[in-house]
Amino acid sequence: MDKIYKALIFDKKARITFIDGTCAVNQAIKMHKLSPTAAAALGRALIAGAYIATNLKGKRSSFTLIIKGGGPIGNIVVAGGSGNKIRGFVANPYVDMPLKDNGKLDVGGAVGKNGFLTVIKDYGLKKPYNGSCELVSGEIAEDFAMYLLKSEGIKSAVSLGVKLDKNGAAAAGGLIVEALPGIDENMLVILEDVMRNFTEISNLMTQKSAEQILDYYFGHLNYQKLAEEELVLECNCSKERIENIIKGLGKEEAYDIIKETGKLEIDCQFCSQKYVYTKEEVDKIWEMS
Repeated sequence: MDKIYKALIFDKKARITFIDGTCAVNQAIKMHKLSPTAAAALGRALIAGAYIATNLKGKRSSFTLIIKGGGPIGNIVVAGGSGNKIRGFVANPYVDMPLKDNGKLDVGGAVGKNGFLTVIKDYGLKKPYNGSCELVSGEIAEDFAMYLLKSEGIKSAVSLGVKLDKNGAAAAGGLIVEALPGIDENMLVILEDVMRNFTEISNLMTQKSAEQILDYYFGHLNYQKLAEEELVLECNCSKERIENIIKGLGKEEAYDIIKETGKLEIDCQFCSQKYVYTKEEVDKIWEMS
């Protein structure tokens, strides 16, 4: 079961969010038949999305995270809402890149860095919040840290990682450490030193549990646990939503598609489920509208 751990350190002058999203990333790999590079890219984005979800205010709040870097993977989209429910997809789930010189997956090359990371938050008010920043590297962790600073004024250190094996994701998770009011230079130096241990967070997660990692690296820094929450990969597509999409197509276009192909088929990008409608079923949609 995936978990989100929240804590304070330095007498409430810094906040920690540790996310274990291994199950969610494995679900996404199977659901979308992701290549290793696409799995690493979407996995990192899903963990960033989990951080956004766990900080939403209001039961009906939702978010959409879009990473558009101009690389061969195309757009990466992660969405979710309150209750720590997330879902996501990449435009090209089969893209793969040559390994980098150090033997690691080239996520930055697949994503590209000629574009933006954008977050849209809908709190059910008249106008959603929209924040964006230019991509730094396409590696996602650096880009998300820059977004937090530029769009939300949060000084942070972000580590995101996905470790793959022959069965999928052996580990997938992230650590976000935020500086809070009152933090001093000495504390920042200590945090910088601690964060050097998290350059390969997914490797660390295969060796220790989340609780062991937090206790080992932060237990001596006036560690105060706040919460432990569940994280779920869950699509919100439904027959009702799909039928609304069909209505949005309009009668003429819907029937033109059926005339050409004999059916109307709509795929959910987030979960890859196919919804297939015959002419008779489409007739019923218009009769009920």
